[in-house]
Amino acid sequence: MRTRSPISRFQFSLVAFALAGALLSGCASTKITSVWRDPAVGPVQFHKVVGVAMSQDATLRRLAEDEFVRAVGPAIALAGYSVIPDDEIQDKEKAKARVEAAGADGAVVFRLVGVEKQERWVPPTYYGNAWGYWGYAAPMVYEPGYLTTDRIVQIETAAYAVATARLVWAAHSDTLNPSDAKQLVGDVVRAAVERLRKDGLLPAK
Repeated sequence: MRTRSPISRFQFSLVAFALAGALLSGCASTKITSVWRDPAVGPVQFHKVVGVAMSQDATLRRLAEDEFVRAVGPAIALAGYSVIPDDEIQDKEKAKARVEAAGADGAVVFRLVGVEKQERWVPPTYYGNAWGYWGYAAPMVYEPGYLTTDRIVQIETAAYAVATARLVWAAHSDTLNPSDAKQLVGDVVRAAVERLRKDGLLPAK
């Protein structure tokens, strides 16, 4: 069973991440599940790029944008908060003017899409050999089977060419069972940067 919790497209909120982290256990795993590239645009590689996490929470925003600078490299990347003040993050025209004034030719924007729940059966673990479960007399149970609920946090990453304000690349990622917000944003940013490099939008490290 898989259900999606409603969430605003324009929120990359600390509350959502904190709730996800508080309810989860185990190791997080981030995977890029789909990638789109504008077929009408030729090869694009950014030489100065701003990383922006669409968040009203200043702490979470800085975590994500600082990680973007670390992953890409400070010679190329700018943290969005150093370019666009928190009180202007939702103002499209002001944000555009700030990014242009910074001399950036690219902008990479992270948005929370949603948080899904998925039930998963974890089978029991038994003592004995491979035939131990055979017959009427079941062996001693070492650990009983149980249902667990996974949380899948979905993030959209979008890359824009600043000169044309055109979306040139986008990706969707799923993170399974993040333990906290810091781990989540770190895993997502690094996965996105790796794919941006692979697709040629960022120079090789």
